[in-house]
Amino acid sequence: GLQNYMTYGGSILYAKAGGEGKGSSLAVSIGTAAFFFVGPSIASYIPRCMAGTLLLHIGIDLLLEGVCDSYGNFDWLEYGGIWFITIIMTIYGMTAALLAGIASALSVYAAQSVSYQNPIRGILTASSLRSSSWNRPTEAASILDSNEIGRKKILIIQLQGHLFFGNVAQLTDNIKATLEQKKGTPAEPWIVIIDFTLVLGMDSSAAQAIGKLKDTMRKRFHIDVAIFVSGSRDGFPCKYDLSHELSCPADPADQDTISKEAALLFGGEAKTEETDGPTNLVHTPRLIRSSRDTGLPIPQNLVCDSLDSALIFAENVLIARKNPCLLEDIAEFREPLTKSNNEGEFYSSDEEKRYAIGLLSNLCPGESLPDVEQLFSLFKREVYNENEIIWRQGSVSDSAKLLVKGRLLSLLENEEGTLEQIPTGAMLGELGLVKGIDRLNTVQCVSDGAVLYSLDREDWDVLKRDNPRIARFIDMIIVNYLSHRIQHVNSRVFETKYLPV
Repeated sequence: GLQNYMTYGGSILYAKAGGEGKGSSLAVSIGTAAFFFVGPSIASYIPRCMAGTLLLHIGIDLLLEGVCDSYGNFDWLEYGGIWFITIIMTIYGMTAALLAGIASALSVYAAQSVSYQNPIRGILTASSLRSSSWNRPTEAASILDSNEIGRKKILIIQLQGHLFFGNVAQLTDNIKATLEQKKGTPAEPWIVIIDFTLVLGMDSSAAQAIGKLKDTMRKRFHIDVAIFVSGSRDGFPCKYDLSHELSCPADPADQDTISKEAALLFGGEAKTEETDGPTNLVHTPRLIRSSRDTGLPIPQNLVCDSLDSALIFAENVLIARKNPCLLEDIAEFREPLTKSNNEGEFYSSDEEKRYAIGLLSNLCPGESLPDVEQLFSLFKREVYNENEIIWRQGSVSDSAKLLVKGRLLSLLENEEGTLEQIPTGAMLGELGLVKGIDRLNTVQCVSDGAVLYSLDREDWDVLKRDNPRIARFIDMIIVNYLSHRIQHVNSRVFETKYLPV
């Protein structure tokens, strides 16, 4: 086994010295050939102890790398195999250790194949799922609800458990078979979301296979957008830089920078570098033209940190494909207090009210604009500063509020880390106003400023008494919101307890 050990040791020295590529290999080959002729004449000048010292150093280094540095990077079965090979090598030598390695690999593979669950938890369309961006204009909502161009064109593949060389082939084959079955049919997806939220670990072979799957979906199945959900801002659970690999386009020459118009797909301003902003992207990608004309350049591949943000982006792509102007309308008054018009002045009060009425109309689909305006006439404008508390958990519910500008955070005071951002256009506090229960959460302003329109209890009581038909709009907002919560994509990540009926 000495020859095998020395060959392997030489390979390790080559790698440790930074050797890579054809140039390094060619240099080593030329040096070895030259040393074949001059070696005997200079060997007498090399101390005899050097060879033993070098072998001892390599042995210690390999022991530390294989046994110590690998601790915690493998499960107990794989790590036990490493110790088994180490003991066999120490007692019986390199040749026996090679055979032990083969036997250990086969045993570990067989055990993991039996003990690990199916890597695919489920494959479904997004037709029964809803994102946090649920208060869209009626026309945008109708696009997403369409069977031909709506959420049914989004295919969600949820993965689970450990992904390793033993099950990644099954994973990719099943995904390809599903896409092949849907290809050329009305159910053919345009967007594929692969969710890694429930993946506990992934080895390098599985990560590289996922990278190849990305290109296969684009070239073979003509998927417009492939979105990969890491489940964390830290990226995927592996050492391989899978986030960067999945964010790169298949053809780097066919790309464009993120324009202001294309940034509408991300729900914010254009970004040119990685950000912790509202896009929820692990890597901000460059954009390319879709094979299906959307009017906007879109990314081939995208890595998001949550399934909700991935679904929001996918919905925006579907809307942009049909009518990009809808996204512009949604973003037009995104910051009505701070965004200037062409004359360099701030948006007027009337413009802000028209925008607020539009937001309230989105919450009351199917209702006439005059009726919505009548309801809005009871709302009073309120302004809050950064870090100001809107209300505290347990306080009296004396109003319902419509968020027109800014960002609010909802949190539970007795549950550390339980919080949720409230999007612009959302109504909050309506359940407490209608049922008369105390506030169930604490709401805080987390932006530079926030503008809300508030319906207080006195006006609500008058509205119920004098115009119950209009008051019913608030009831329907509650019903629609609860329906949305049941169908929200985050309610379906770990387990599905409540089914839409």
